[in-house]
Amino acid sequence: MTRLLTLGCSWMWGVGAEYDPDDPWDWREYKKKAHDENQWEYAFRTILSRKYGFQNVNLSGGGSSNSKQFRKLYRYLHSNTLDDTIVMVGVTSIYRMEMYFNHSKSYSCFQPGQILRPNVHGHDWCGAKEFFKQHFNEPREKDSLAQQIWHWQHYFDLLGVPSIWFDMLNVNEYPNAGVYKPFDKLPYDCNQDMHSQLAYENGWNPQDDKYHHSNWAADCDRIEHLKKTNIVNPYSFHPNRKGHQQMADMLDPILNKCYNTFKENNPNPRSYITNWKDVH
Repeated sequence: MTRLLTLGCSWMWGVGAEYDPDDPWDWREYKKKAHDENQWEYAFRTILSRKYGFQNVNLSGGGSSNSKQFRKLYRYLHSNTLDDTIVMVGVTSIYRMEMYFNHSKSYSCFQPGQILRPNVHGHDWCGAKEFFKQHFNEPREKDSLAQQIWHWQHYFDLLGVPSIWFDMLNVNEYPNAGVYKPFDKLPYDCNQDMHSQLAYENGWNPQDDKYHHSNWAADCDRIEHLKKTNIVNPYSFHPNRKGHQQMADMLDPILNKCYNTFKENNPNPRSYITNWKDVH
């Protein structure tokens, strides 16, 4: 069975994907259900995997940074091959950074809105806040991300592993500049992030939007439009059932082309290691 290996943030993972705008939850119900495993059934990665008969191996997670995703991919490859695999990467915001905390011996991701609050996830974020103030630089982070993307795209191509790359949340030109190959083209001739594509799909016309990828959910015309058209849930602004189905429809032609090319080039795919377990 061909595997679809998916990497990304909560939009890939499917936080709140089960939310049905025709049968809405209240806040308590949403908080209880939004992160349980039932969400996976409605995520676009699951919809596509089910359509093509793929095994979905998912490395994405809520609040994940790009560096965390690539670290998990690296660890995944310690005990698995990429034989008979298609990789799908939804690049998330550069404003998400992963840090390792020595006292807890664990990794955690943070972003500007989080580090203003103390003791998020049990960590002391004062140090993270100071680190962010002193060391974060947007052009440098763009360049660093482009380097990581170049590395992994080149690696997949050397192995003959098909990969699909698209921008999940980041408006404007990055991170296409300087990468090994351009990202896959999403359907609308507008901003090539999935966030904007969903808004266009549902009748949004671009105005002087205040959107910035450091905080996609706040003060954003796109999100307000997607809330009004019942494409995202009203609590965390993540795509609901309708939104995930629309994202699946947008990515389906790209995956179909990728899969058909893959089958032509690999008529007898090799077996692969099946002892995959959750990677943290």
